[in-house]
Amino acid sequence: MKIDLKTRNAIAQIIVDMELGDSRPIRKIEMIPIIKEVNNTPLIGHAVRFVNNANGDPIAIKKYRKTAIEKRFENKDL
Repeated sequence: MKIDLKTRNAIAQIIVDMELGDSRPIRKIEMIPIIKEVNNTPLIGHAVRFVNNANGDPIAIKKYRKTAIEKRFENKDL
């Protein structure tokens, strides 16, 4: 499955726009590998974790820390 840059950018933007502690449901199971890939990028820096159901299947993402890009902007403002 080929996912274009526009989709990856949209996922990254969703993660950046989330507040700490926010969670978003995963509506398309086939997007999980792409979300993991985006989460592993240096600009996001593992800011979200997957929330699993009782069976261990990911059902949502939850932001547990600021992204690397958010930290850069904060440091620039200081």
